[in-house]
Amino acid sequence: MKIKKLVTSLIFVLLSHAVFAQGRPVVSDISVVPREGGIFVKWAIESETNPVYTGFAVFRDTKQISSYDQITESNLIAELASNVRDYFDETKDSKEYFYIVIATTEKGIYKMILPSMNTNVTGVRPKKKSKSNEEVITPKETAKIENSFTDPSEKMRNIPLPKAQLTGDQKKASLFGEKAMNAPNTLAKNYIGKKNKITKMHVFEEDLVCPEGGDEYFLFKALKGTFAKKDFKNAIIKLNDFLSVRRSEETTKRALFYLGESYYFTKDYQNALYKFLETQDTYPELSKKWIDSSLDLIEIK
Repeated sequence: MKIKKLVTSLIFVLLSHAVFAQGRPVVSDISVVPREGGIFVKWAIESETNPVYTGFAVFRDTKQISSYDQITESNLIAELASNVRDYFDETKDSKEYFYIVIATTEKGIYKMILPSMNTNVTGVRPKKKSKSNEEVITPKETAKIENSFTDPSEKMRNIPLPKAQLTGDQKKASLFGEKAMNAPNTLAKNYIGKKNKITKMHVFEEDLVCPEGGDEYFLFKALKGTFAKKDFKNAIIKLNDFLSVRRSEETTKRALFYLGESYYFTKDYQNALYKFLETQDTYPELSKKWIDSSLDLIEIK
């Protein structure tokens, strides 16, 4: 009788352990972002797992998958090592894709699938190659947003022309007339007070269409009623509220950049600078442009 109870207890413990192990997907915070030539998938993992994960399997489908039973061998597109946290899926078509990332172990595979944790809830298509990253695009459900940097003065930081430093004797001995000699001074006077000020908003392509859910949806919602209408004061409030909750790395960086723009257009250039500095690793060229302009405007504030 005691042996029977012991065996029963042991079976219960093993079953409980198995259920617990499959009760979480290990993979979390999945981020699926369109890129030119493919789609970039990124994820995080639990700090401790039991059994220990030994790698990751990446699946892809053209429809939303909510259970492991829906996955077939044809959906598997990559098997990755345990230290890998992202994958770039090169694809030349324009289909809408859903991705699932599942951890593998020596004892099997974690079969749990949870939307927004290890699978995206909104289908993503590869980004079309555009003529310019600063092209003006109108969001489908928002007011028109200017998104172009065409003014040559915004493409580079201007450097004032040096003033001619000539003595009286040098002026008399010059081969040039008085008008020509004074031209540098005239140009320098025209330059004084001119700074590299950006007047047009930047909007990321990922935020031009309303997503179905997840962090992408909440960011879109925060932008739609404020930033898209150039209501930058309320945009600062909404974006700070959005960032007060843990978000995916991709949406966090974009939200920080929008927050920097909102500070910039309310003439709070110092706070704008701080936000652009936080995004320069992700958007180096774009952030540099706004950092330079913020520094210029802080100088003359």
